[in-house]
Order: sequence, then structure tokens, then C-alpha cells
Amino acid sequence: MPTATGKETVILIHGLSDTREVWARQVAALTSFNVVAYDVRGFGASPVGAGDGTVEQMADDVAQIMSALETGPAWLVGFSMGGVIAQRFALDFPALARGLVLIASSSTVGRAGLEFFDKRISEVTNGGLEALATLSAGDARGCIASEDADLLAEYHRIRSNSVSDPDGYLNACRTMRSLADGSLARNLGEISCPTLVIAAEFDPYCPPRASQLIADAIPGAKIHVIEGAGHCVHMEADQSINDLVHRFIEEHA
Repeated sequence: MPTATGKETVILIHGLSDTREVWARQVAALTSFNVVAYDVRGFGASPVGAGDGTVEQMADDVAQIMSALETGPAWLVGFSMGGVIAQRFALDFPALARGLVLIASSSTVGRAGLEFFDKRISEVTNGGLEALATLSAGDARGCIASEDADLLAEYHRIRSNSVSDPDGYLNACRTMRSLADGSLARNLGEISCPTLVIAAEFDPYCPPRASQLIADAIPGAKIHVIEGAGHCVHMEADQSINDLVHRFIEEHA
């Protein structure tokens, strides 16, 4: 619903090992909305606290932020893990979800995903921040499909500064690993708010088929695939993302 300023509220939820800085291009462009970008539990300026490794807790964090800011129902735009949080939020707090934009996200974790997160948990548990720094450098390169050195350097900087406590990263990995139980994916049919799913053609982490599964499961959901982009499509193809988000909200507000 519109705030006192007359603007719709849009909440931007970043992915694993990111901070709200990854949304700089959206914050700058979506000025017709009341935009809220925050650091997810365990990243940036947000401590992990008593993180319990569940998506439900991270969805509840969003509800707490909305309550504190008195936003009322809002549009949730989630990237990767942020999209997972947005899906869970729409299930747990349907009256507060005006609509969802799920960017390069997923709803479940298969065998390969379990192995990926188990390996990460083991490496960071044993190697701490040094191991995390090595992983972040490799992940940054895998998230950008283009050869834009400046963009890659920007994203590497964000990831390198996102975690000061390994427990924050470990909590997020456990949160993503929890999707393996299927509890999120099998309930997506209960989401009733307007939903736009956006995939990136060259995304190695959440490929278009993962987005298609989400779009097929949520009633009325639409899907759009952005060609030539990698996982961090909101940075790499920011104008396309901004246009899609703006049109979607204007159409359904």
C-alpha cells in the first residue's frame, strides 16, 4: 500500500554473502517508490545474532523491519537467497506481501546443492575468514558473465566486505541447505500475490530452469529471461531489471 508519501514500498533483499550495496543501481533508479534496502542477518551491518539457519527466521526479520518502519504491505524484490526469503515471506505473511519479484533465485536444493553447501560449511568452519575470502573471490567471478573488469571489481569488493563473522556466512549456508526438505517448493501454490520471476541466461548458480520451476508453481506468475547475463543480473543488466520491476509494480499496484 502507498506510504504517507503516496509511494508504494519496495523492499530489496540481497543474496548470500552480499550486502545492500548490490542494490545501488536499483535504489538510484526506482525513485518513484519508497525503497528499503537492508543487510540480511549475518551480513554487512546486521549481526547474525541467534541465527537458527532457517528461512522462516529470515522472513520474520523482514516482517520486523516492516513493522519498525511502519511500511504496511510492501513489494518484495529478492535476489538469489533474497528471493528464497521473499517466497517464504509471502507464505508466512500473505497480508503483508503486495507482490514478489524473484531474481535469479530458487525454491529447492538438490543433491548437487547439498554437496555445495556442505563443502562450504566445512571449509569455512575449518578455515574461518581466510577460507571465506578465497571462496568469495571465486564466487564473484562466477557471478558476472561479462568481461567488465570494473563491475567484477565492484562486486568482489562488496563480497569481500560483506562478512566480518564467519558465523553469518555459515548461518546463511545452513538456511539455503534447509531447502532440501522441500517445504518451500511444495507450498508455492499457496502464494496468491502477483509474482514476476526473472532469470539470467548464463546463471551457473540458479539457472533459468530453477526460475521456471518457481514460475510454474506460483499461480499466475510470469517469467522473463534476460539474455547474456550471469547470476548478478541486477548489477550486470540493471536497466533491464529496473524497467521490469517498475512496469510490474505499476501494472499491479
